[in-house]
Order: sequence, then C-alpha cells, then structure tokens
Amino acid sequence: MKKTAFTILELLVVIVAFSIIVGVVLNVYGVSLDIWNEGFKRSDIRTELSQTLELVTKNLRRATSIDALTDSSITFTADLGSGSTTYRVYLYNAADPEPNPPYTQSTYDLRWVQGTTSYGSGASLANNIIQPSSPVFSQAGNVINVNLTAAEGDETVRLSSSVRPRNL
Repeated sequence: MKKTAFTILELLVVIVAFSIIVGVVLNVYGVSLDIWNEGFKRSDIRTELSQTLELVTKNLRRATSIDALTDSSITFTADLGSGSTTYRVYLYNAADPEPNPPYTQSTYDLRWVQGTTSYGSGASLANNIIQPSSPVFSQAGNVINVNLTAAEGDETVRLSSSVRPRNL
C-alpha cells in the first residue's frame, strides 16, 4: 500500500503563498482604513465649517448695519428676535492680541459674541481655523464675503460664502 502525503517542499510553498496572500489583504485593509479615516476627518471639518458659515451668513443677512469690518472680524447690528443688538464674529487665539495681519499663530477659533465684548469672550463656533492668507471677512459694495479654512492633521477644508444683508 502506497502512502500519500505532502512533502515538506509542498507545505513550504503553501505556507509562503498563504502568507503572501494574508500580507496583501492586511495591507489593502490598512490602506483602506487610512483613506476612510482621512475622509471622515475631512467630513468632520466640512460639517463644522458648513454649520458655522450657515449661522454667520444667516445672521448677517438680517443685519441693519455693519459697524466694523476688519480682515479677521465683523461687528454688525441686527434684530435676531430680541430687538436690535450688536454682534461680533472674530478670530481668537489667546496668544495673539486682536489678530489682524500679521497673524502670529497657526490656528484660531472663530468666536460669536453679543453686545459689548472683550477679546476672548463669546462662544466658539469653529476650531482649527488656520492662519488666514486672505481676509476672513471682506466687503464689496453691499456684499459681505466670509472665507474660512480649517485644518486637522493633514486635512484642510476651505469654504466661503457671500451674503447681501437685506436691511442695508
């Protein structure tokens, strides 16, 4: 009776081939996970910026006057339901006094505050706004332009919007 079995060489070939296949599958899985994480991070940044831009433009649209406008802040008066009030939206970083060009920090928060303000007060609308290379707020006629760029790690998202206040 003849015995049939695998030789050591056959077993080694199968083990090496299986190891290569497992290595390729794990590598593809790792790359896919990295790509998914980058997309997820980008989506988070885009969501935060979109919500911030929507809030700012919606309220700017109701402005009755633009009281002050710099590259990094806008102060306006609007009736948002509780009477005519002054609002300010501005970039903030504790290490940078009133950030207008030149900017000294790499990231800023975008803050929203009602009434008379001191630098640093107000609610944070968006974090990780990168050092602006162009004005965050600008005006051309009756149109206010808002440009925001945020980053987290290697992911950067830039959103902008133009709004024409209805009551100017």
